[in-house]
Amino acid sequence: MANLTYPFDPVSPEDWVLKIQKELREHSDRTTFHDSIEELTLSITDSPKNTVEIQQVPRGQAFDTIHVEYVHDETESNRRMLLALMSGANALFIQSQKANPDWKKIFEGIETAYIQVDVLMESEQEMSHLSQQLSKNELANLTMLITNKSGINKENHRSFFQGFPLQQCGANSITEMSFLLQEYHRHLSEGGRSEVVFSMGIGANYFVQIAKVRAFHYLIQKLNNIHQQNHAYRIIAELGWTNKSLKDPYTNLLRQTTEAMSAYAGGVHGMAIHPWDEFAAEGKEDFTLRMSLNISNLLLEEAHFDWVHDPMKGSHMVEALTEQFIEKTWAEVQVLSKLTEKEAIERTKEKIQQSQSLQLEAFKSGSQTYIGMNAFMNADTSKAKNWTVLPSYLGMNYMNFEIQG
Repeated sequence: MANLTYPFDPVSPEDWVLKIQKELREHSDRTTFHDSIEELTLSITDSPKNTVEIQQVPRGQAFDTIHVEYVHDETESNRRMLLALMSGANALFIQSQKANPDWKKIFEGIETAYIQVDVLMESEQEMSHLSQQLSKNELANLTMLITNKSGINKENHRSFFQGFPLQQCGANSITEMSFLLQEYHRHLSEGGRSEVVFSMGIGANYFVQIAKVRAFHYLIQKLNNIHQQNHAYRIIAELGWTNKSLKDPYTNLLRQTTEAMSAYAGGVHGMAIHPWDEFAAEGKEDFTLRMSLNISNLLLEEAHFDWVHDPMKGSHMVEALTEQFIEKTWAEVQVLSKLTEKEAIERTKEKIQQSQSLQLEAFKSGSQTYIGMNAFMNADTSKAKNWTVLPSYLGMNYMNFEIQG
């Protein structure tokens, strides 16, 4: 150790390639990474051309650990939201699944002044009903999110761009990001000026998902620069059900953990880890709600993922993947931006169907392994549940390997 110098002498690219080939030995073909679903191909021995800079979460601003509540019964939703807040959540995302709910009952005992509360509004009627039930002070503590399809006046509300449902239907990263970005481009072209919120689905491939979030930051900033705007924005990562199992449920904890780690490393502003039994026919449990929240609790409170900004910056593989995502997504954004809104939706749906077919084929053939679903099956069925009907979006059903495989 006495001869060790710091900083370390740089390693030449040639020496680095030789070292990789030596360690891989007969598996030298692994120096090439190819993902037909994500449309990515690269040699891990190639150096990236550029280093991507992404927006940093301001110092002192906590990451949002979000509990998403789909309101079917006001009393039950209120109970689960209070449980979530006592279990580590510091933000709520609420979407009513019933007409004219009792909002007073939904928010009973919840101190909305001290937490981030997003409420997704689907129509002017829903907005009017909420406004009639709550006082101005109570409304002031809520962030109203609206989509382009809602028909609600954008003034005093924040636009919400949903990528998560697309990803759950089977969209790959390029399709999901390009659809979000062309919607954001239309929003800016129409004079949108307030802070916006994006939801993104996070998949299983660790390094690919880090690169996806980083590329999305870069492209949002690119659009802001084109429109000569500097809008604040939030990216909410959502972990859904496509690769989750109700037959071997505890493997989901590991899947959710690696997915959450990749989202945090990519630079999201908030995390919503949906309980894996949200759509179980037997009903959802408080246990899975707590386990989902504890993943964020552990990553932030114990592993301190919020201490480091953009930890994978400079990684050859992540930078190269980020670069490919930027180039291919931007090319698709340019195509979509020339289409009408209806044509853009139809093109996106076609691409989702193609991606869904590839994913299901990989699952059924075993070329893509999912523990407990198509490999290393669990003989203990004591904790197993059954799926009920999953949601749909744009006329497409959410995809789940355990159901469709």
